[in-house]
Amino acid sequence: MTIPFRLLRDALIQLALDPQQQRQVLAGTVVTDELVLDLDNAVVSLEHESQRTGVTLDEALLSALRELNDLLAAQSSDELWDDESLDTHPTWAHARQKARELLPQLPTGSDSADSKDTTPA
Repeated sequence: MTIPFRLLRDALIQLALDPQQQRQVLAGTVVTDELVLDLDNAVVSLEHESQRTGVTLDEALLSALRELNDLLAAQSSDELWDDESLDTHPTWAHARQKARELLPQLPTGSDSADSKDTTPA
């Protein structure tokens, strides 16, 4: 069975983690960059994923996901990009909370008959 919106789910799971867990999961990367890029990639691909799986997200959820993505769209000189900001910047705290709220709203493979795996065996 295909799990719809896996890329989005993975990005939100990582974003919802506490800062120390984020550093552990994303060790070897620039954690702030990876969190933002993964979410942006997932949000940009929402329409394609809906077409691929036949599962459409609620408009309110789509709007909340775009708002979260926009929240993390800071200039490269912004302090948000410093690793220490994961622990102290209010934007990261807000983003973590939003990710935790949005995760349960994502459909699972069993939410829709349209989400059946159509990958050739």
